[in-house]
Order: sequence, then structure tokens, then C-alpha cells
Amino acid sequence: MFVVADMGSTKTDWSFVDKNKNVVKLNTKGFNPYFYTTEEIIALLKPEFGNNPMNWEEITNVYFYGSGCSSQQNQTIVKKALSPFFPKADIFISHDLLASARAVCGKNKGIACILGTGSNTCLYDGEKVVANNPSLGFLLGDEGSGGDLGRELLKYYMYGELPKEIEAQFEKQYDMNRDKLISEVYGTKHANAYCAAFSTFVNENKSNPVIKQLIEERMDEFFKRHVSKYEGYQSVPVNFIGSIAHYFEENLKTVAKKHGATVGIIIKNPVDKLIDFHYN
Repeated sequence: MFVVADMGSTKTDWSFVDKNKNVVKLNTKGFNPYFYTTEEIIALLKPEFGNNPMNWEEITNVYFYGSGCSSQQNQTIVKKALSPFFPKADIFISHDLLASARAVCGKNKGIACILGTGSNTCLYDGEKVVANNPSLGFLLGDEGSGGDLGRELLKYYMYGELPKEIEAQFEKQYDMNRDKLISEVYGTKHANAYCAAFSTFVNENKSNPVIKQLIEERMDEFFKRHVSKYEGYQSVPVNFIGSIAHYFEENLKTVAKKHGATVGIIIKNPVDKLIDFHYN
């Protein structure tokens, strides 16, 4: 039996796969190692894994792909946290970009993009990631992501730039006012996840011209700062993974066309394709 795990900043999808390719799926919270220690990850997983009827002794391999898992230091944090749960498994830790590339590109050259709570991109040569324009994370980057869209919505609200009917809907839906928003934004430990939660409101109102403009301005920034930095980006498919890419597909295609890029595959979740990759 092997395990494939795909972790974003807010959730982790676990797939337990037996020799006959039967799959048992489990979801837990995300635990980006930039924000969580080994001990905090163990504490987070213990109650959720404790209720799972898996025979942990039969698990021989764990393939874990995660947001924030690009550096050796962060990979070590996660590996130490997973080891007590998978005592006999060979644990492979890598970044979510490799998962994305394997899922949407397979063995073909292309650009793989993540648009979820955060954002990231890479150029893939069919075997490995050969270039990665830095994402910079929520404070400095994450253009086009759920966190970015949510943050921009909050800025529109605070600056009085939303249409009055959208502003009223926002305040009613979230029981919100400007003082409360400032208090919550600067009082939360995980501002990226807090802001990303408001991307749902953006999606619900994406037909409004002002919200549509907001979305496509952020997508345009994503293409300018990331996709267009890869040599030959207009000659290979630009593929996407993540909930934001899934829900804002039409906006993405509009912006891609503006930049002369061709959108390839868009999938919400890479896990099923990663199962195929590791099973074969």
C-alpha cells in the first residue's frame, strides 16, 4: 500500500492506495511548514489519523507534495512529523509544483501553474522542474491566488470602490464593517487563509463588471509577473491546478489570450492523476 498526499495552505488530500488500486481518501487541514512546527503538525494530524481504520503497518511508501515544501529544512519538518504515523514507510517529500507538473504535464514539456490559496508556477521539461519564477508568498506575491483575490476584494471594500449593492451584500453576508475587518485581518495568525476565504464571495459575484475587472487585473498580474517570464511560454501549453483556476477558468482564458498564451489542462485537484503516476 502507498499513500499520495497533496497539501495546500488550507487542506491536505490523502489517498491510500492498495495493490489493486483501490483508494481510500481522507482530508485533513493544511500545515504549510513555513507556519507550522513539527510538533504542531503532529498535534493537528493525531486526532484525524487516529479515527482512520487504515492498517498503517502495510504502508510502504508515502509520496507527499506540499505547499512550502521546496527547501530541505521545510521538508525535514514535515518528514519528522509524518514518520510517527508511517513507521515502516519510505517517505518522499517534495513541493507542490512537482505534483502539479506531474499531474498536468505527465511526460510532456509545459508550464504548470498553481492557483489555490496561494500561487506558483514552473517550467517542466517532461521529467523535472527546470525553472521556477519565485512566488514570494502572501506578503509579497501570490498574484492571482485566492489569498490575492480576497485581499484585493477587502481593499476595494475598505477604499469604497465596490458598487453599493455589492458592498451591502458583503456586509450582510459576513456581518462586516470596516472597523471589524481591520481588527480581524491584523489579528489573525494566518492572514493568507483568512483573505482566501473571501475569494468565495468574489466567485459568487464574478459577473458584476467591477468584480470581473478585479479578477482579471489580478490574473493579468499573474501572467505578467510569472507565466510570461518563461522563455517560449507562448509555444507550450499553460496548465493549471487549483480551486481558483477551476472556478475562474473563463477569466483565465481571457487573460491568457491577451498574453498570447494557450491554456491547456485545468483541474481542481491533482490527486487522481498523481495516483496514476505512482501506480504505473
